Amino acid sequence: MPAPIVADEVRQACQIHARLLDAFIDLTQRELESLAPGFVSESLTESIEKLRIARKSYGSLGGVIAVPVAASRAA
Repeated sequence: MPAPIVADEVRQACQIHARLLDAFIDLTQRELESLAPGFVSESLTESIEKLRIARKSYGSLGGVIAVPVAASRAA
């Protein structure tokens, strides 16, 4: 299936969103590593999963490499 045509402006916005999501995922992951198991760590784990889904969407549209599956399952 051919790749969709994406306007340069949209591609640039997707790349910026993807980069920001990468940074926030990293920040959230580091915070999670400092927590004991419990409600807060479970909540952050769920947030990371949702952020990675959003990241993959932006990566697909913006031509940015998606987060590897192994990384998306690490938590």
